[in-house]
Amino acid sequence: MKKRFCSVLLSCVIALSAFAGLAGCSPREETLRIYNWGDYIDEDLIGEFESWYKEETGKNITVEYDTFETNEDMIMRIEVLKSDYDLVCPSDYMAERMIENGLAQKVDRSIFDMTEEGFLYDGLAEMVSPFDPGNEYFVPYVWGTFGIMYDTDYAEPGSDEMKTWSALWSEEHRKKILMKDSVRDAYSVAQIYSNREKLSYLSDGFTDYNEAYRAELVSYFSEISMSQIKSAQNALVKQKSLLYKYEVDSGKADMLAGTTQGRLGLFWSCDSGLIMLESTGDHFYYEVPKEGSNVWVDGWIIPKYAGNKKAAEYFLKFINTYDDEYDFAMRNFDYMGSSMASKAVMDDARAAFDEDDGTDEESIFYGREKWFKQMFIDMMFPSDEILARCAVMRDFGKKWSTELDSMWIDVKTL
Repeated sequence: MKKRFCSVLLSCVIALSAFAGLAGCSPREETLRIYNWGDYIDEDLIGEFESWYKEETGKNITVEYDTFETNEDMIMRIEVLKSDYDLVCPSDYMAERMIENGLAQKVDRSIFDMTEEGFLYDGLAEMVSPFDPGNEYFVPYVWGTFGIMYDTDYAEPGSDEMKTWSALWSEEHRKKILMKDSVRDAYSVAQIYSNREKLSYLSDGFTDYNEAYRAELVSYFSEISMSQIKSAQNALVKQKSLLYKYEVDSGKADMLAGTTQGRLGLFWSCDSGLIMLESTGDHFYYEVPKEGSNVWVDGWIIPKYAGNKKAAEYFLKFINTYDDEYDFAMRNFDYMGSSMASKAVMDDARAAFDEDDGTDEESIFYGREKWFKQMFIDMMFPSDEILARCAVMRDFGKKWSTELDSMWIDVKTL
């Protein structure tokens, strides 16, 4: 895999300025409107899709591309404002909400079919099946875990202190901690932290991630009550005075710059990978804490209000193409530093990583310590042992989502 040199600081809104002037100028059937997370595509592919679409269909297409920071920002545009986007990229629990509430359209398998055996990377189909059992609406795109990433100039690589969520509540790290300004992620971590003693008991001191432990962990991501919300709120209020700041995307720049107070925090593995690709040297380490964590899947949904469903389906075909003629999916993997849904991409990437001895200057392992390679591979290709202590988020429903939003406002304003 080759190292990417473009700066994360310049890619917060991908290609937006290039496309902003085109908005509303092209006929709707010649326009594809995409709403995606920041840093979630190789921007060169956007222009290439326009040419590829012309070859495939004989028709012109112009892509209008916009980005969001949280699932909650995205759903506001779709559910409340009824915005005319052709593709959005929600996380698993938000995709479930969209499907259940009739906000998603089925994908036409005659244009793009991801249901063929061997298309999805190992285990992804099982993660998605609880909310889209027929693989009719949700097309997995990127997946990973969340955990603690820290600066190795601040703490030793593989430090036991960073193997636990308690690090994000430690007085030792006062004003050096970054916390996600995302209600579901913050709530989930607080829930696990608040129940760490019970989880330790069930797993024999985090040595046996058995069925009883798994059932308890899964419940934190799928069940909710006012007592659980209150417990998480108390933990988050306690944590607040220790934080450097809440953030969604700015923490990447903070960690890369090394000139702010931020030294550790809650990070998605995809952002950790991006930071590591952008950095030089061995400055960062990623850890899935022993108490348990989240394994997430972000994927594409064609919203109810989409004005160009056909172009959306062709884009799904394009972004997942990886064959002898086109390597769009692999190029996207190289760019993003994230675990991808495509089994073919992941299998070839893993083989390349295993064979990479770090002697090529273009290698992501060039000039780095030996521990970096294994840590990076564990992050990109989580082992069964790591996944055994991770669970998928489920939608809590509108009532509880409202309660969580209220809790989060209270935490940030108290």
